[in-house]
Amino acid sequence: MSSTQQKWTWLSLIVSVIATLCVGAGLYMAAHSPLFLVQVVEIGDLPENAPVDAQEITRLAGVPVGKVNLFQLDLARIEKNIRSNPWVREVRIQKKFPQTLSVSVQFRQPQALIETSQGGLAYVDREGTVFGRATTQQSALPVLSGLNDASQIQKTLRFIDAWDRRLQKSELSSMTWDVERGYRAMVVYPLGPSSGGVYARARVDLGQNIDVPASADPQLAHLSSVIEYLKAKSIAARQIWADSGKKIVVRTSRGS
Repeated sequence: MSSTQQKWTWLSLIVSVIATLCVGAGLYMAAHSPLFLVQVVEIGDLPENAPVDAQEITRLAGVPVGKVNLFQLDLARIEKNIRSNPWVREVRIQKKFPQTLSVSVQFRQPQALIETSQGGLAYVDREGTVFGRATTQQSALPVLSGLNDASQIQKTLRFIDAWDRRLQKSELSSMTWDVERGYRAMVVYPLGPSSGGVYARARVDLGQNIDVPASADPQLAHLSSVIEYLKAKSIAARQIWADSGKKIVVRTSRGS
């Protein structure tokens, strides 16, 4: 290598070092500059009747306004803090220079209540995640019991969705799993337009398999026609056996 080439190599190295030092110094100054202190924690629009309000989300975030620089924020820690609330499903955080931290939150949507191993009630979402605490007085959601895992919960929720689509105005108030009898539901339905707002309450045996749509859809189609007949004729059923294929057996209440 010639002396000229060596000079250019050393010059390039020196320039690179100086540039790196300048960038580092600039970042250090920015990270400690009062110009970038967080002055606003901005919470995105929340749905009406959100289970967690903006004030609580701000508290969970734990960002000391006016005391910490945007460059120094640990976004992963802030997200973890907010997600500690069981209602929070997803968190998105964005730095908006020079002085704003923007937080957007998505909440879990409860699909049912479920009996916990401690004997209380909790919410359960569409993914089968159990969260929070609830009482039957707080919600008109169906109550699930005896379910063992998330996959079984998801299967049951798919069945309830199919029920709601097909058996309108026939409320499924509970679903229970029993090892010997399989799935059992409690259904409430109106006794015709001339019943004066009177409702019948019947237990429905659904059998061991409620997979949707493979086996449950034909089962629900037949069950729907039976319940529609009971509603139209103002017949109050006590027990309905729908666990034998197309054959459905109904036991009526006295006086029906």
